[in-house]
Amino acid sequence: MSTILLTIGSNTFAKTNIDKAKRMLTFVFPEIIFSEPILTEPEDEKYSFLFRNILAAVNTEMRPEEVIDKIKQTERAVGRTPRDKYLGKVVIDIDLVKYGDKILRPDDFEREYVQRLLATMEMPEPSVEAEEGTAEVEADLPSEGTAEVEEGTGLFSEEKETPDESTGVETTNATEVSDDTEVSDDE
Repeated sequence: MSTILLTIGSNTFAKTNIDKAKRMLTFVFPEIIFSEPILTEPEDEKYSFLFRNILAAVNTEMRPEEVIDKIKQTERAVGRTPRDKYLGKVVIDIDLVKYGDKILRPDDFEREYVQRLLATMEMPEPSVEAEEGTAEVEADLPSEGTAEVEEGTGLFSEEKETPDESTGVETTNATEVSDDTEVSDDE
């Protein structure tokens, strides 16, 4: 069993989309722990709206490829499409940043908001079994936390909720929010 760390972010209907992703990930990983949300400025000029970000951690027996497959299924079920990034929209982005002791996405792991959230988050205790089969699994780890997944092989229904068009993209200048904080979603 290995402890994994996920980053989850959105800049479009952010609270709604992250809440959907949290529910779906909780279905796959019942013991998953989520951090509080934080709002961050975009690091790339193609994105003009603030991002809402959280971390998630859980112990799992899944291999890295299986975790990534579940992540990609979750992203599609929440509504992520390939064309979104060209429009400056991030409906949902979930990355496997750490698997066991191996950091898969060092640049993401070192981001200031990730380190801030990690400092406030209570991580799950690794099980005794976690140390025993980690070496063989780490040999199979992907270098960048991505994998190709066949379309239509999702765990979740492809049925999507139509978002309320009166709410859109994050526009607040706040840096930290709690789940009960109202965030403006005007487009």
